[in-house]
Parts: sequence; structure tokens; C-alpha cells
Amino acid sequence: MNFAKFSALYMRMPIHAALGLIIFFFVGLAGCGDQVRLPSAKDLEEFKNAGFSYLPQDMNKPAMPGSQAFRIIPGEVLEITMPAILQVVTKEEPGNTDTVTQSYRVSEKGTITLPVVGEIEVAGQTLSQIETTIVDAYYPKYASVRPIIFVRSAEPREPLLFSVLGLVNKPGNFPYPQDVQYNLMQALGFAEGLDRAAEPRFATIYRLKQDGTIASAVFQVVNTGNRSMLANAMNICIKPGDIVDVEHTPRTRTKLFLDGLFGINIGAYYRFDDALNN
Repeated sequence: MNFAKFSALYMRMPIHAALGLIIFFFVGLAGCGDQVRLPSAKDLEEFKNAGFSYLPQDMNKPAMPGSQAFRIIPGEVLEITMPAILQVVTKEEPGNTDTVTQSYRVSEKGTITLPVVGEIEVAGQTLSQIETTIVDAYYPKYASVRPIIFVRSAEPREPLLFSVLGLVNKPGNFPYPQDVQYNLMQALGFAEGLDRAAEPRFATIYRLKQDGTIASAVFQVVNTGNRSMLANAMNICIKPGDIVDVEHTPRTRTKLFLDGLFGINIGAYYRFDDALNN
């Protein structure tokens, strides 16, 4: 049968038969599924190594917004006050109580370079931890008594953020407090959950790599036949600067189309989304 004959036949169909044909077409399209590619082990490793590098050591620590401690990151400027005598190589008794304050910018490697002791690593540490690190660098090798060191951040820090976009109820940017670690399910919770009409099952996380390119990975967050997917999503760590995008798939587009076109149920117990979820 050629297309012209088929079109003529279609035009002579009863309305309920034409409606059934449309339903059959879109349910068949939905049968193609979400058509997403989950990351390989290599892709996942590259993704995990990208992005913000200075997070709490305990990656299983629950999210606790409001923590007052914060950790230093590359690019920040520190003001360090120390005894002036430490500016030279000496182990004399500190009879001179003069102090000196200098500014140091944290390098991309996460280090600063101090007089006499040279380069020390500070990124990922709190201010009090940095003070202890500096004291240990000078004492007892270059000082006969433990020196008093004061460290403060010289520049106001922009708040850390992450974003959730796409098929969620409240897309937007959300604060990422210091000394906490959010997972993917918590991030979706900030966005008030997934869009119930579209019922998406996958989320893509975009993350900036150090070379300026973007790493991304797709994760399954819903599986109607496997409740363990919820636990898996809870183990996926979100980093500051991440963009979580719950994107459309062929299945979600088809579902929204059918819901918008018909908005009705077939029979008492069978709905269009029942067909899409099979």
C-alpha cells in the first residue's frame, strides 16, 4: 500500500480507530526507552577526579549546613602574622617580640612559600590547621620554642554553589556549605524532587576539569523494578560547582505528550503512563 492510499484509508477511519492508531504509535515510540548511556569504569574515574578538589576528608559525613569552619582553596590570599625572627635562619632565643604580617596567595598546587622553610601545603585545611602546620614547619628545626602564628583569610570568599536544572520541581542554584558532603539524592531534594508528570529516571552531572573542559556522567536515580537504585544514587557525591541536569529522554517526552494530549485514563485501572513504565 502506498502512502497516498494509506492516508486515504486513515482519513476514512472512525475517530476511535484513529485515536487508537495515534496511541499505538506513541506507545511504540516510548518502547524505545530513555536511550541513555551509563558511564564506563574509565569514564566514571575521570569524572570523579574532576571538579572541586578540597572537600572534607570524611566523604561519608552527613550534610550539616551551618558549619563555621571552612577550608582554604587555591587562589585565596592568606595573611600570616609570625615573629619577625623567623624571617631569617636562626635558632636563637626569641628575645625580640616584634612580629611581621605578610600576605601569601595559595598556588594552584595548594601551597604557599614561607621564609626559611619554603613551600608548605595549605589547601584543604582550616585556618587553625594551617597555623599548626606552620608552627610544625619552624619548630623545632628553626626555632627553640614553639612560635605563635596567626592566619586569616585576607579576601571575602564567594559562597560555593551547585545547580540543579531540568525536570525537577524547583530548579536553581543552591549553597554548598563548608565541611559537608552532599550526594545526588540530597541535591535533587534541594530542587524539591523530580517532575512527577515526566517521571524522569536519569540525571546527568556536569563537572569542570582542571584543563577547562567538561566531564559528565549519567546516573540512574529511579528504577521501578529495583529499589537499590535509591541507595546507589545516595553514594554519588556532588561537588561544589557541579550542575545536575535532569534532562529529557525519548520516554519522558512521549509521556508528557500523551499526558498533555489526552489527560485521561483508559479503563478503570490502566493509564497511558502504565504503558510507558512497562
